[in-house]
Amino acid sequence: MERVKNIGKKLLDWLYPARCVFCDCLLEKREKYLCSQCRRHMPEPIREPRCKKCSKPLESEEKEYCYDCTEYHHSYDRGLAVFAYRDPMKEALMRFKFHGRKEYGEFLGKLLCMYGKTFLQQTKPQVIIPVPVHRKKKNRRGYNQAEVLAAAVSRGFSIPIRTDLVLRRKFTKAQKELNRKERKRNLKQAFYVKDEVKNYRTVLIVDDIYTTGSTVNAIAEKLKSRGVQRVYFLVLCIGKGF
Repeated sequence: MERVKNIGKKLLDWLYPARCVFCDCLLEKREKYLCSQCRRHMPEPIREPRCKKCSKPLESEEKEYCYDCTEYHHSYDRGLAVFAYRDPMKEALMRFKFHGRKEYGEFLGKLLCMYGKTFLQQTKPQVIIPVPVHRKKKNRRGYNQAEVLAAAVSRGFSIPIRTDLVLRRKFTKAQKELNRKERKRNLKQAFYVKDEVKNYRTVLIVDDIYTTGSTVNAIAEKLKSRGVQRVYFLVLCIGKGF
């Protein structure tokens, strides 16, 4: 049986050779996830000073919150973003999300677990909910990238994942093409939250990218309307916002 598995693995490796998560080049046999060059230029995670609400990097240590979190209300309690949304992470997420590189999720999920450990120990979520995509979009891509990342966090910290509690019932325009007001309007009535979610006091939302927080906010608002007390988020990258 073990011999059959090894043969199967070799066949898959031949048909779908491993590629570097950051530059997408073919990996050598001794390399895993990243090529030797990209490994030497691993991006730095966001450090202090960072916004106490969304964790976006701040220019001054005297500030506690970013412009977005100062000017606009957020329904979630707090969140953690690991990296700023720029290359090489930006290109990696684009391929992971839009070009079928589902296998990148294993490495990207490990990064979420590694850098999110302290945050998860502090917030103690009872359940993980990945940001859902509409079934049409999921069928087209073949997977939901947020689910892939959330599954890695679930395995890493033994926190249950539920993909059935929050559903996307409205096919919406791509958020990246819209400004803040348009994003909020675009997401109105986009999500359906089952009443069963009230059994959880603390929920963690997992996604790949946070820009203005419109998506996380829309879900957090729905969750709290159903009785959830605290909503946190964990994302791989965060943008500059507006």
